[in-house]
Amino acid sequence: MPTESTLTAAQAAALRGEPKRRFVQSVFDRLAPRYDGINLVISLGQTSLWRRAALSGLDLAPGQRALDVGCGTGWTVRHLRRRYPGTLIEGMDLSPGMVAEARRRDPEGSYFEGDAGAVDRPDASYDLVTTVYTSRNFPDLDRALAEMTRLLRPGGRLLLLDVFPPPGPPIWRAFHAFWMRRAIPTLVRPFADRASFAYLAESVLAHVSPQEIVSRLGKLGCRAETRSYSLGTAWRILGVRDQLPG
Repeated sequence: MPTESTLTAAQAAALRGEPKRRFVQSVFDRLAPRYDGINLVISLGQTSLWRRAALSGLDLAPGQRALDVGCGTGWTVRHLRRRYPGTLIEGMDLSPGMVAEARRRDPEGSYFEGDAGAVDRPDASYDLVTTVYTSRNFPDLDRALAEMTRLLRPGGRLLLLDVFPPPGPPIWRAFHAFWMRRAIPTLVRPFADRASFAYLAESVLAHVSPQEIVSRLGKLGCRAETRSYSLGTAWRILGVRDQLPG
């Protein structure tokens, strides 16, 4: 049975439950100080463009509340607070290293450690919940989607942005797989832990489809719409909670 230190990238991406929770926490603790910069390089600058596009037009009103699940270094929290003064934006992450980095970059922000599958906040606490480049790292995707939906007030929105295996012709899918499995781990070698980015690349290729997430949100009482970026490499899924699950 492979241990955490001997897992291949594909084996790590297939983990579920507590083993994945421990593995993901360890990966992001190691990457925290350099994660944003390296991610920008290996995506050729697209991660920032996708994020800005996905977070546009949310029209949060003063006094409304938002939570960014898997906040990482706090980019989304800072961005939303600048765009929507008077709102309360919190960030939560599984990785203590990421939370520490977010607090270092944003001493005025509100950040806390937590698990997407068990958020320590009451029902219907937020008008908006965001989760950016995180869904493929959740130890239990269904539990995390249910928990984020639970946190929404009626009419509240869940915005999910992530990278997915792209649709399209076989040659495009083959190039994408080559970039993720071969190019990315090689590019990061001088700057970071190659094995961690090999896992992150594999997690994209092992992710469920955007349409599957839309279907699961529907069962939780969320009407969802999608928007794709860069030939379907990244997708924004925006769900609105309009009824109680079940």
